[in-house]
Amino acid sequence: MDLVPRSKSLPVTPAGYRDQNAALARDLAPVSQITGKELSLKTIKGDFLGLEVDSTNLVAVCRFLRDQLGFDLLSCISGVDMLDHIETVYHVRSLTRGQLLQIKVRLDYEKPEVDSVVSVWPTANWLERETYDLFGIKFAGHPDLRRMLLDDDFVGHPLLKSFHQVPFTVKAPATTQVDPNMAVDGRYQQIGIEHVVQKKLGQGKEERLHPGTPTFGHAFGDYHDEANQEQVTATGDPEQAKSAPEK
Repeated sequence: MDLVPRSKSLPVTPAGYRDQNAALARDLAPVSQITGKELSLKTIKGDFLGLEVDSTNLVAVCRFLRDQLGFDLLSCISGVDMLDHIETVYHVRSLTRGQLLQIKVRLDYEKPEVDSVVSVWPTANWLERETYDLFGIKFAGHPDLRRMLLDDDFVGHPLLKSFHQVPFTVKAPATTQVDPNMAVDGRYQQIGIEHVVQKKLGQGKEERLHPGTPTFGHAFGDYHDEANQEQVTATGDPEQAKSAPEK
C-alpha cells in the first residue's frame, strides 16, 4: 500500500491537511453524477480520503480523477481477501495537489473481475498483472494479463485465504484409528516375526573387563606365579630372578 508516514519536518499543521481534504471532498462531488449514487468518502488513518465505487463505474471515475483533479500517478494496486468478497484497492497521487486518494472496489468472491485502468494510467499494466497473479482478480481489457511472479503452470493464487500449498491427499487410516479390540487381538497380529531377546551376559574365567586386566584373581593360575617372581626380584634375589623361566 502506498501509505507514507507524514514527515515531522514539514511545516504543515494537521488543520492544513483537513483543509486540503475538505477541498478535495468538494471537488469529488461530481463523482456522484458519474456513479448515480451518493458519494461515499472516508477519512483514513494518515489524513487522506478513501473513495468506494462500483466496478462498473471504475474507469469513468478514474478518468475524472486524472483529467479534472490532476491525479496523474497510480502508485499501487492491492487485493484483499475478505472471505465473503474480494476488494481491489487503488492508491493514486496528485503531484500538483500533493494529495493521496484511495479507491476501493468490491468484487464477487467466486468471479472477481473488474475493468482494467491501463488506458487511464499505464503503470496499471504490471500492477494488475501482479494482483491477478496473487489474488486471481481478472482485469478485463488488460493488454497482456498473465502471471508475473509465479510460473505459468502454477495452480492457484497464494494470497487467497482459501489457497493450499499442496493438494489434499487421502491416506489409509492410521493404526490409532483402528478399533482397540482389533488392534490387540492376536488373530490380527503379524505371525512368524523374529523376536529379539536380550542376551544375558556371563563372566567366565577367561573374560576380561578390558584388554590386559584380568577380571578375577583366580582366572589365570600362572598369573600369581609371575607376580611372585617379580616380588622376589624386587627384594634383591637376582639369582632366583635369572633362573625364572621367561614367558
